[in-house]
Amino acid sequence: MPALPFSKWSPGGNTTLLFPAAGLDARAQARLAAVALTPACLGGEQAGFVDLPARRLRMAGGEFCVNASRAAGALLALTEAAAQRVDVPSQSTPVPQTASVLVDRLDEFHVSGWPAPLHLHIRGAFPLWQVEARLPLPPCPLEDAAPGVCLTRLPGISHLLLDETLHPLPQDCHTEAAALRRRYGLDAEAAAGVVWWRRTPTALRMTPLVHVRDAGTTFLESACGSGALALALHLSRRGEVRIFDLAQPGGSVLRVRLCTEQDAAAPGTNPWAGPWAGVDGPVALTAQGVAWLEDASQP
Repeated sequence: MPALPFSKWSPGGNTTLLFPAAGLDARAQARLAAVALTPACLGGEQAGFVDLPARRLRMAGGEFCVNASRAAGALLALTEAAAQRVDVPSQSTPVPQTASVLVDRLDEFHVSGWPAPLHLHIRGAFPLWQVEARLPLPPCPLEDAAPGVCLTRLPGISHLLLDETLHPLPQDCHTEAAALRRRYGLDAEAAAGVVWWRRTPTALRMTPLVHVRDAGTTFLESACGSGALALALHLSRRGEVRIFDLAQPGGSVLRVRLCTEQDAAAPGTNPWAGPWAGVDGPVALTAQGVAWLEDASQP
């Protein structure tokens, strides 16, 4: 039973486990994640595998995930801050208070499911950071599938957006989401979210349920960065608003800003020649240590 170092993160409440990617193929990663995410083990809503020197993150199902990307940025900042000191912790040992170095940095990261590198703007210090994932936007088809229903296809994940004024949040979200995935042909997607959203007098609120095919997981998530991006893209078609503050079920707020090609062309704005988006919010380190799990390298 191998010992695997891990870190546990709360990017806006979306509990995420990060493991080193070394020596684990895609099938082994999926098996490990299935065990680790159970409440009897480490618990969480998603798992990813990180190669920090290469600046790469692969999710357990090969899907795309904004919040795990933001958590990987915080892990990078934490690891490099600690490495500058004599009392360097490994990923399996407690982080010393000397790692509490205030950072403001921009790093490039490659993330599964997304066709181009992301930029992660990381601010803060152990154990809480603010991280914005900046994504160059390829074509993301939006289809009005029915009144109050929009299907948004992002690379690595699709989201079905349901306006709660026409489609109230059901008592059994899991059963309803499974039926909707079948109805709209999403079962073959690497990952598919069903997002109920509503306007209140004080906020835009969303309730995301995400299914990841190859990881075999389905979670009613406490926050969803890609779902927030999909909702912002949908709502931006209605007017000139390009910045959205979206309240998440866990209590955090994710800010999504959408930038056009004209914005991208402004000096110093970003390195891409086309439209891009930023998803910003808090990332907290909640636990770090070693997990003893069944040998994930064995079929």
